[in-house]
Amino acid sequence: DPAAALDRAEARRRVARAIERLPAREREVLVLKEFEDLKYREIAELAGIPIGTVMSRLYAARRRLAEALEGER
Repeated sequence: DPAAALDRAEARRRVARAIERLPAREREVLVLKEFEDLKYREIAELAGIPIGTVMSRLYAARRRLAEALEGER
C-alpha cells in the first residue's frame, strides 16, 4: 500500500529529526542502546561513565523523544 509506505517513511523521518535534536550525551546512549543493541555495561565502558549514568541518560532521552514526537502530532 503506497499510502502506508509514505506514512512509515514520514514517521521514520520524524523520529530521526527528534533524535538529532537530543542533547549529544542522551543521543549517544539512546543510539547505542536502541540501534546498536548494546547492554548498559557495554555503553558505560564505551562512554566512560557509570551504569547509573547510562540509565539516567537513556531515561531522559526516551522522555525527550516521546515529548518531541507528541508535540509534532
